[in-house]
Amino acid sequence: MKINKRGELTTQQIVILIVLVISFIVILYFLFRLNLGAESEKEICHNSVILRGNVLLSEKTVPLNCKRTYVCLSKDGSCESMTNPNIEKASSKEEVYRILAEEMADCWWMFGEGKIDYIGDKTKEANYCSICSQIAFDNSIRKIEGFESGEINKDEFYNYLSETSLSEGKQTYAEYFFGTKNIASLVSEISVSEGNEEGISTFGKIHLDENYFVMMGITSQIGNKYKWIGGVAVVVGILTLPFTAVGGAIILVSGVVTGVVGDDLAEKLYNPKIVALIVEGEGIDNEFMAPTIIEASPEAFRLLNCKDIVTLS
Repeated sequence: MKINKRGELTTQQIVILIVLVISFIVILYFLFRLNLGAESEKEICHNSVILRGNVLLSEKTVPLNCKRTYVCLSKDGSCESMTNPNIEKASSKEEVYRILAEEMADCWWMFGEGKIDYIGDKTKEANYCSICSQIAFDNSIRKIEGFESGEINKDEFYNYLSETSLSEGKQTYAEYFFGTKNIASLVSEISVSEGNEEGISTFGKIHLDENYFVMMGITSQIGNKYKWIGGVAVVVGILTLPFTAVGGAIILVSGVVTGVVGDDLAEKLYNPKIVALIVEGEGIDNEFMAPTIIEASPEAFRLLNCKDIVTLS
């Protein structure tokens, strides 16, 4: 009796099938690890900013298509602080700094690196802010050496920005954002600038039990040197320097609004600190608030005096 073996799989075919299935699973794993969906969202935003910068196109013709991303830093891969975020794992202080620096770099790139006027000819001078990402910290981050206190020293982080190069070149993060890597000299100039009577010279701290925004901003071209002020935020040291130098800084003056909010929140928000740095546009008249990390709270956000937010939540 003959047996029809046409429908049967040989051992070799079974092995090949198993290899193909395993390869497919591995490819899917790396695709998810690369988070290509998030990257495409950033590219969509970047492309819409470039189109809006075309003088022949109006904001109604080309609306900005920029969405806020949600990121949770974690050592063990869990996240109690945020629902359905993009989880970024870090096991050292340097890895945490790298993730934060990359979020700032992505934000700066998405909105044209200070080279594009993407808000157009506005009739009133104003600040237009963009929230690129919202950052949360999982409880496991406190297990990383240096973060046991539940705080990140932003002065140390800014030193990291001044000393560490972007992956694609020799330029440091600080040079990319601010036009200089000499943060110490910059802070020294800010501390003696007119309007900074208290001599504020620190960037403050990041509290791991709070959420934060990675954001940047642009001023309209109307008028001269529109100041990023609101509440107790003050711009200091505005200079008419090229984009290769930093134009100024936003600072918070202590003790002014401690009666408005609770003592704990007041301590986190309003201790004297440099909130953000201002840079001149390259080839355009706009000024820019370089990418910065601020508390994700109405009180802190209000201080930046933003007329509009040009990103979607």
